[in-house]
Amino acid sequence: MNKQYINIGIAGLSIHDSDQLKHQLYAIFPQHFNIQWKSASDVNLDCLFIHERFFDTEGIQKILTRRALPWLKISKDNQQSGRVRNNTLFLPVDDNQELNQWIDKHLVSHNGLNESIEYAQQCQTQCFSDFNLEDDYFKKMYAEDNHEKLHLYDDLGTIAVIDTAQNIAWLNLERQLQHTDASFKYDFASIEDMTHVSRKHPVILQDWIWNLFWQTPNFYQTVPEDGHFRILSWPKPAEHLSHKQIFQLSACFIQGAKISTITEQYDIPLSTVRQFIAANMASLNIKKINLWDKHYTPPETHEPTEEKNFVQNFFSKLRRKFGF
Repeated sequence: MNKQYINIGIAGLSIHDSDQLKHQLYAIFPQHFNIQWKSASDVNLDCLFIHERFFDTEGIQKILTRRALPWLKISKDNQQSGRVRNNTLFLPVDDNQELNQWIDKHLVSHNGLNESIEYAQQCQTQCFSDFNLEDDYFKKMYAEDNHEKLHLYDDLGTIAVIDTAQNIAWLNLERQLQHTDASFKYDFASIEDMTHVSRKHPVILQDWIWNLFWQTPNFYQTVPEDGHFRILSWPKPAEHLSHKQIFQLSACFIQGAKISTITEQYDIPLSTVRQFIAANMASLNIKKINLWDKHYTPPETHEPTEEKNFVQNFFSKLRRKFGF
């Protein structure tokens, strides 16, 4: 039987809850279905699961009004675990019977389901194919002649309003996610946009945007797999992040370094090193350097002193024994 591909989006859930929901959906769909995980804004989306906190956001409402597709809000209630009520699925899903019935009614048995066959090797993760940092996407955002406030947003709605001249950002405090995705955009801020952010507690723009994109999955795709770079200053990671690896990368790239060299020297995944470079590009804290510019030099590996002394003593005994 030919594989039938179905495009499902999950928006606003934590990584743990998203993984649990995916596990249930894999178990429910018949084997001839091949689930493709897509962003909420994907034009080929067949179904969408949205955290209830984000359901009324401008981005989600635009998607649902633009297209008639099956959707479920996601809520947490242990007493209603696994139930589907008024288009709301309650987590955790200990019994998937009602979810199974909903899937069967709206997707598996639905005649209008998009049955287009796609190649299995198509990107199943959110891709940043529209981003090209070489085209000065973020440089334009920070342009010195730009004296307007900018609205930063994605498919889940407003992220922040920023003032690049003052290097500050006003955040949407109702947004719990501390990352974005490939639907990220910016535009001039309107009066209405300002109503979605809190102006009581501004944050330093460059530090905040570094953390936003460091935590954004797959953002490393925006930079090449290798290259020579130097960061201009040490990033300031948020308190909840693991600082050790970030400081290790910072110590290398503050001197100027090659991506592949750092990956091999410290056994750090290539995607992590590229993510570091990408986050610094987004915060305009990095520049490309040439091969002949000053670089970080990996420490030389020296033979341990004890082993070296043992070898020297061994050959000394041989010389004495044989009269050399």
